[in-house]
Amino acid sequence: MGLQSNIQSEPVARLPLREGIIVAADATVRSVMDRMRQRQLGCAIVVDADGRPLGTFSERTVIELLLQQPDQFEQRTVGQNLDEAWFHVRNTDPIVAVLDLVQEQGARFVCVIAEQGRAVGLTGQKGLSEYIADH
Repeated sequence: MGLQSNIQSEPVARLPLREGIIVAADATVRSVMDRMRQRQLGCAIVVDADGRPLGTFSERTVIELLLQQPDQFEQRTVGQNLDEAWFHVRNTDPIVAVLDLVQEQGARFVCVIAEQGRAVGLTGQKGLSEYIADH
């Protein structure tokens, strides 16, 4: 099969996934920022008590917070500051679903969710690039 056919038929689980930073909604912005910096990732996956994603918290949101509410920065939680648009796919969806999100929605990070609804990692531009390079 060719690359185009593979992208349309192979599941997202075949993409290289990065281990996501998974945090509870009540985690402080500061603590999550520190973890993002240490792991050199631009976003964290915010989950509920059952480990199901509620959304993402990204470096873009950090900048917005600093510009809009710098005096409340230390007291804010990531659950109060979820990204309005966050992108996710199931690990069984075809790879083309990630490609569509990156191309059409401008997604940098895409949360990958397992059948049970739990986050299993991140992919996006980098995962697609690595997949294409391998093929």
